[in-house]
Amino acid sequence: MKKTYLAIRIALFALILSLGSLAALVAGETQGLALADLSGAPVQALTSAAEGDTLYAALSDGAGQDGIYRSQDGGVSWLKVGGGPGGVISALAVHPDNPALLYAGTAATTSVLWGSPDGGQSWQPSPLGLPASPQGWTPGITTLAMDARQPGVLYVGTDGQGVYRFDTDPLRYGFEVLGGLELHSAHVKRLVVGPDSRVYAITNDGLFVYDPLPLPPPLSGGGVGGGGWRALSLPELASSLAVAPGDPQTVYAGGVSTGVYRSTDAGQTWERADNGLEATPGAALRITALAVAEDDARHLMAATAYGLGNGMAPGGVYESRDGGRNWNKLGDAAGLVTELSFNRGAVYAASANGLARYGEVGRSGLVRNLSGWQAGESRLGSLANPNGVQALILVLTLALAGLALAGRTEWVLKKR
Repeated sequence: MKKTYLAIRIALFALILSLGSLAALVAGETQGLALADLSGAPVQALTSAAEGDTLYAALSDGAGQDGIYRSQDGGVSWLKVGGGPGGVISALAVHPDNPALLYAGTAATTSVLWGSPDGGQSWQPSPLGLPASPQGWTPGITTLAMDARQPGVLYVGTDGQGVYRFDTDPLRYGFEVLGGLELHSAHVKRLVVGPDSRVYAITNDGLFVYDPLPLPPPLSGGGVGGGGWRALSLPELASSLAVAPGDPQTVYAGGVSTGVYRSTDAGQTWERADNGLEATPGAALRITALAVAEDDARHLMAATAYGLGNGMAPGGVYESRDGGRNWNKLGDAAGLVTELSFNRGAVYAASANGLARYGEVGRSGLVRNLSGWQAGESRLGSLANPNGVQALILVLTLALAGLALAGRTEWVLKKR
């Protein structure tokens, strides 16, 4: 009799575990379907945490999707966390040591810099407002960048007032115009901070670098000494730039009309690195975005577009494993890609036509199709990193299964 009861308990234990696991999987997939789908949404800005699987995206389309979206599983699923600070968000940045601390820049005429201490749910205007011009207008923010070596430092690129350096530490609140008046009137398109704290700025007037280290005096005419901006001799105007996270000397720049350039001396000299990028006769080949893998200075991604008259047409998304010497096309770009971000081995491309994923995600196999890459993750694998609903179901399942296996009969049956 005891053996029969034991067999029944074991069978009931296994049944509860199976049903509970199935319920958790269904809940995970149901929640995934309920989460936001950004594949066709206009993404204004995209950023990822320095470590981990957290990404943020800002949408602004006036069709009910406006706001801040967060992914905590490397971009597989997204959830709207807040409506944003107001105004059109032009840039996002995450604190290097705190993925819940988020900064946003807008093109509004007031309160253009905002901070969120809770991952985009609530926002407060920065007490360090940008100074107004003599005409009374505040410059819009075009780009944000943080320094991993100085987590409290936020760099702000503006539309017509150059670059500002903000110290966000409460004990040292303050700001300065980076480099004094050297780039004070520049229209800054993008800022990139290297692992050695060099700050690169793409402007309408060319590519510049701010080196905080002492520099030798220029050999002949022009140039700036240590602590100032230096113009870099890229053969054409830059449209994108990326610095290898583990190698500050390796810099990649995308041109507005030709292709990709590589520098192994922090931008002092350049060489072409665009074999395999598809060109179209009569059209300029613009590199709209670049990204370098965190763990491999030779692994990079590039997004292209074609200049046709006064317009631009989307190109493709390409991958290189040898420092740009050779490129392989991963797929066509759904729109003009403005941001590329590596996360878990894959790269995310943001455009006005949506967010697309290309490449291989480290913990989930990807199946390639004509529009890019889609997750083909094992269903059981999702239980290794459960969301809140799945965790609750699993806890209840284990409790019931344990009760079925070890509980006493009289706990659930009345004695007669």
